[in-house]
Order: sequence, then structure tokens, then C-alpha cells
Amino acid sequence: GPVTLASVPLALALTSKACVEHEAVGECFRSLMDDDVIDERMAVMLLLILERRRGARSPAAPYVEAIPARFRTPLHYSADETRGLAGTNLHAAASQQRKALDSVLRERVRPAGARLFRAMRAWERERRGWFGRTFVGGFTSAAKITEDEFRWAYSAYWSRALSLPIGADPTAPTVEAIVPGIDFANHSCGAPNARWAVRGVRGGSPDASDPSGPRVELLGEFGSLPAPGEEVVISYGDKTNEELLFVHGFADRDNPHDALVLQPPWVVDEFGEGGFTDGEKKQLSKETSEERELRIEANRSREALRKFRGLPSQVVLPAVPPARGLAGLDETTVATLTLWGLSPKALEFELHAEVATRLAGLSEREAREDAERTVGRSKPTDAERRAAALGALRDALDAQGARLEEATGFGQSRGGRGPAAGSRAAIAAAVKAASERRVDEVVAA
Repeated sequence: GPVTLASVPLALALTSKACVEHEAVGECFRSLMDDDVIDERMAVMLLLILERRRGARSPAAPYVEAIPARFRTPLHYSADETRGLAGTNLHAAASQQRKALDSVLRERVRPAGARLFRAMRAWERERRGWFGRTFVGGFTSAAKITEDEFRWAYSAYWSRALSLPIGADPTAPTVEAIVPGIDFANHSCGAPNARWAVRGVRGGSPDASDPSGPRVELLGEFGSLPAPGEEVVISYGDKTNEELLFVHGFADRDNPHDALVLQPPWVVDEFGEGGFTDGEKKQLSKETSEERELRIEANRSREALRKFRGLPSQVVLPAVPPARGLAGLDETTVATLTLWGLSPKALEFELHAEVATRLAGLSEREAREDAERTVGRSKPTDAERRAAALGALRDALDAQGARLEEATGFGQSRGGRGPAAGSRAAIAAAVKAASERRVDEVVAA
């Protein structure tokens, strides 16, 4: 059976329930959530900011001080570090995340924080000395929440929260929580020697038959228990290196769950996909006006068809190519690749038939015949679709490789300047540029 390595009372978990039960600002937290100013996750983030500001006066001070002061996710990268992600999917994701969080900070977090700090100040005033002149430890700062504070709390929450099966509501059986102590266990992709579990809870309520009460335990199994001095590691889930780096700030070279996320191979300026590589800019500069118009129209057709069919805007491939090739990929992935690779004329046929079926109410046969008359070609054959999917896969791999090569400089140097790729000088320059970054970040990027 399992062996308990650590046990943490559930009452210590940082949840929205802990927020509304806060001795000083519980009612304020309740009001903020009832008014939909913040949600349960944001409440816990604000709780972390509040207790961090309270310093030694906070009952949670030992735990808050143990949380890293700085996280190593792309959200916290410097401008130079962020440029190191150029050519990867994480570059766009990190940029979008920063913009979204800046908006949330201005519109929700700061107004909610101002209300919390006012409530905190009122509570502290009530606890002045008898003569109304002193308050041990001073007052908690009511200054506007900074960008760094919010990003710290956001990263602390998302890198540490667990989804605990303790919800009393059948429609919401899990509750997100940070469990002090359990959250310090690191991740192992291939060989975790422990796992966490909730004990002493049944149907969302304390289990009367368990004298130890509700708790979260870190469990090991006989036969795979960590040896004396060995680190206790758990699994954060079957996550790719992209997700691990984005959420937790690290990557695992031997990650068996890693995957390759591919973006469309074409240049899509009309959809706001800026930031072209030099190669893409060169390609665009050679286009005639007719070629540009055809490209834009074809890509609009692809985008319309993608939305009609509910297909993703990117594809996720296994890190190791399947032995059966396309046949080893799921239907959605193959359908997306096929859409990427169809010729403009085939795309026109597909879109016309799709619109006729969905909007004009024609049967599949009627829509096909109408498309054949209008477009002047027949429905793409299975062989044509397979060739389109394979061609799109090759093009997407080449395009992503080109973006990475140009972003990292591990190819022909721009303008012929700089050391030759693969030379000692080029390697030395790359090592020097990466000297202040962690190895796992460089590997992931």
C-alpha cells in the first residue's frame, strides 16, 4: 500500500474559501466575488499579494517567504530573453499573455486591490493601542498593485495550484487550491516517486470515519520509495516542454510527452500575423499584385473553412513520427493539414460546397454538383487530399525551421557578416549570448 511521506491539513490550503474566511478582509473578498469584480483564482492571487505586503505580521509569512521571489517563465523574461524565443510558438504566446495580463491588472486587479487595502487599513486601525497612537508593526501598504507584484502572484498561482476533488457541488466537483508544502514537490516526466492524494473527505464534506480529518498527503509506493537523501518528485501531468516552460519555467530534455506544435506554413499578413522573417519578406517582395491577391484570397478561404469545420489553427504532432505516417495521426490533425495544403482551386470548391450545405440548405450531393458547375472542377480525390496533407506538413516543417534558424542565427549569417555556422567562433558567440540563461530554457527555445 501507499506510504505517507507528508501530510498537510486541508484547512491550510489557499482557496477562495480561505479568502472569504480571512480574519481581516474576508467580507471584502466575498463582496468582490459576489459582484463579479474578481473570480476565485484572482482572489487567491490577491491574497498572496496582501500577505506578502503584510510581511512578518502575516500568519502566512513563513510560507510566503518560501515562494520564489522571481519566476523563470517567459512572462518574466527580459527583452533580450524574449527575443531568444523568436521563431517559436512561445514567442507569440508570451506576448499575448503579457498584453492580456496588463489589461486585467488595470481593469480588475488594481480596483479590487484598492478595496482590499482599504478594508485592511480599517481592520488595522481598529486594533490600535489603547491610547489610539500605536499599532504594532505599522500598517500594510495601500499602494497601487504593481505589474511585478501581479505577475509574481499570477505565476505563483498557476505554477503551484492543484485541482482537488473536494467540491460539494456535483457540477463543480473540484476546487483549485495551493497546498503549502505539497506545492514544493518538483516534477519528473519519466520517473515520479510520489503522488498527492486527498484524504478524510467524502462527498465534499469531512469524512466522520477518518479521525485525522481532511488533508492532502504526499504518498509513495513500496518498491519505488525515494531513498534517504533522494528528492521526492511528482508528475505535473503529461505536458509538452512548451507547456512546462510556459507555466512552470523549465523543460525536460527526456520528456516522453513532448510534442511538436506547427503553425500554418503560409505568410498570413492579412490576419495580423506580423513579424516575418527575412526569407518571408523576400518571398513577398517578389510577388506580383495578382499573385498576392490570389494568396490572400486562398488564405481567407482556408480560414473560413477552418472556422466552418471547427478545426484548430495549429497542429500538434508527436515528438516521434508515427510509424504509419499520416495514418497514424488523428483525423483532426490530418484534416487541418489537408486544408493547409489544398490548391486555391480545390479550396474554392470546398468552400463553395460548405457554404451551400450550411447556409443554402442543399444536400451534400446538391452542394457538390453546384460547386462543380460554379468552380469548374470536381471534388478533391483522396489521393489529392493525401498529397495536400503531406505537402503542407513538409512546408510547415520547413517554414518553422526557417523561422528558428533565422531567429537563432544558426544558419547563413545576415548580410554575410559574422562567423560561419557551426564554426568554433559561432559556437562561442552562441554560448556567450546564452550565458545568463538557464540550460533548460535554451534547450526549450
